[in-house]
Amino acid sequence: MAKDKFKVAIIGAGMIANAAHIPAWKDLPNDVEIVAVMDVFEANAQNTAKMHGIPKAYTNAEKMLEECKPDIVSVCTPNCYHKQYTILSLEAGAHVLCEKPVATSARDAAEMFDTAERVGKLLFVGQTMRWSGNVIAAKELVDLGKLGEMYYAETASLRRRGVPKWGMFHMKEHNAGGPLYDIGVHSLDALLWIMGNPKVIAASGATYLKIANRDEGLRTSLADSGAPLGLFTPRPYDYREFNVEDFGVGFMRLEGGATIYLKASWAANIAEGMGGTFILGTEGGLKLQPLTYVTNMGSYMVDVTPHVPQERQVAFFGHFKECEHFVRVIRGEEKELLVKRAEALNVMRALDAIYKSAEVGHEVPVEDVN
Repeated sequence: MAKDKFKVAIIGAGMIANAAHIPAWKDLPNDVEIVAVMDVFEANAQNTAKMHGIPKAYTNAEKMLEECKPDIVSVCTPNCYHKQYTILSLEAGAHVLCEKPVATSARDAAEMFDTAERVGKLLFVGQTMRWSGNVIAAKELVDLGKLGEMYYAETASLRRRGVPKWGMFHMKEHNAGGPLYDIGVHSLDALLWIMGNPKVIAASGATYLKIANRDEGLRTSLADSGAPLGLFTPRPYDYREFNVEDFGVGFMRLEGGATIYLKASWAANIAEGMGGTFILGTEGGLKLQPLTYVTNMGSYMVDVTPHVPQERQVAFFGHFKECEHFVRVIRGEEKELLVKRAEALNVMRALDAIYKSAEVGHEVPVEDVN
């Protein structure tokens, strides 16, 4: 493919588009140019276009796709609209970078990937934790066999008071779920990737709404709620609209006998340092933050701290890396996407089973949900 610039369009002009996707695409000036932004709220689209110097702003995605004919589309809408805009963009001839979770069910996600394959375009899911230096190093240690047989792991993304109040994250009709979909999906994806993507076969889960649907009168940090660069087109927040979980847990059985425990919260009475990820194996263990390899040396137990090179100091670093990677794969300069269809569907099936289990009150085999 010639080294021409790709035309990029943005669907959804909320925080993640303004703070992550748009800056990441603009960081590739020799490869891409952003030609348009679309949002169902005209003020959001116009303000985003003006702020970033984007030539055109739309409130209708079909019109934007028809008139601008983008090569790549970033889908940055609330979760419940990922499927419709991804399929619309793929069928219009664009490759798609879709924010996580790729959909609100594995069935919808499979239809999205089926569409991409049918039209000969790429669908790339934004699982940005895979570009963390510690995650990459942990995967290398696992791939080298340093852990032996992995039989148990825990991962947790926990905020004490970190409800994202600038959009519609807290509304089930727009996002379907709460922190399990918002931040839990990142930690689960990264853990399964490190472990070699073992298939999740069953899950037992529970969801709670205990704190975030009341007014505590607290002053909270935007950075603690996932907006380190502040807000760009905030929507007025009303805690009385909150109807997703503020805390969710899931226990998963994997093919081969290993198990995983997942926790995710936007609001919980927790002390600092209660989150994180670790893996237990027969020959060693891994803790992700700080990265620590636990093993034996001779007749002594030892903890090894690998030196991981410093990452580029920029907010939403993973989005910069994923956009660069996506361009290289489209150009044929890299062989395949880092996040593959089977991996994305494995994560979605696990989350489907967790939410279903929370609803029915017992363990659910993944095959019974999809």
